Amino acid sequence: MYIPKNKISTNLVAKQDEYIDSSGAYYNGFYYKIYTGQTFMGKFPGDGINREIFLAPPKTTEDAPPPLPIQSLTTSTTPPLYPTEQDYKNGMFDRYFSKKRNEYLFEELTKSQYDALNNPKNLMFTLYQPFSIKWMLTGEKQKVADFNFYSIRNAEEKEGVLGLNEFLKMNYLQYYK
Repeated sequence: MYIPKNKISTNLVAKQDEYIDSSGAYYNGFYYKIYTGQTFMGKFPGDGINREIFLAPPKTTEDAPPPLPIQSLTTSTTPPLYPTEQDYKNGMFDRYFSKKRNEYLFEELTKSQYDALNNPKNLMFTLYQPFSIKWMLTGEKQKVADFNFYSIRNAEEKEGVLGLNEFLKMNYLQYYK
């Protein structure tokens, strides 16, 4: 795949424990970033093995990046959505959200709100981007936190909804039992 040079930032240097590779090992060294936001090992494309690297989850909330200015879409009085007992038996559940397409405005939705908004014929579909994530509820605490971190990270990258992590206050153990 050809990527124009003006769409690549090269010679970037990863800070200590800032990035991990697909095996979960920390990566320290040169990397480059392409226009999609993806980052790869090496100073530039073609420099050695250009495996993709990912931002490492913060070790503590003190290590977390400063939050983006996040707001809610509405001042809804709807109570927060909670997992059911069946969700806890399954070990996970789906969470539904929307993001205003041109701002950092997020809202957590019910399944029916998500389904209604996810219809391209709905006028609100042009203003808000609906998306969902898998959320782990049970298991080993660190594995649950890691799974939920990567679920958020995956949505931010694949759906283009940067700021979801901050909207959820980096609480990777929300609803954990």
